[in-house]
Amino acid sequence: MQYWILEDSDMISWQSSTFIAKPAEEVFAYVADVRNDPNWHKDVKSATVIKGNGQLGQGTVFDVKAKVSGTEEIIAYEAPHKVVLKGGDMGKMVPTDIRTIEPVEGGVRFTRHVDLEASGFMGWMTKRMLGMITKRNDHFVQNLKQVLEGA
Repeated sequence: MQYWILEDSDMISWQSSTFIAKPAEEVFAYVADVRNDPNWHKDVKSATVIKGNGQLGQGTVFDVKAKVSGTEEIIAYEAPHKVVLKGGDMGKMVPTDIRTIEPVEGGVRFTRHVDLEASGFMGWMTKRMLGMITKRNDHFVQNLKQVLEGA
């Protein structure tokens, strides 16, 4: 668990990593499809594709129902290593969710890194809740490991 607050900035960042005993292609296919998020990211209730050509890739947009609902767009799609999602329609919060898959012996190292631009009261509140937020991110990443490894 790691987190950063950039001084004199509205940017807050945190990340969590875990080992997953699965091939990179399988992990990437699962985490790049936001429709799978409700299975491991317990703040997400549902996600549907609202823009895309039938295949996931840069420009695919999801409608996400969560504690803070809005859209997420794939802004970078580098199979099978990295997918970057940019949040929209979330008021004063703009998250960028970077999911990386690094092959290691016996599986992959999965990392979920979140950069959050949050201004005003939401920024102030988020900075005060950062410890809890990073623990929840650790929990979500461990949920992903359990889901993919079938534990």
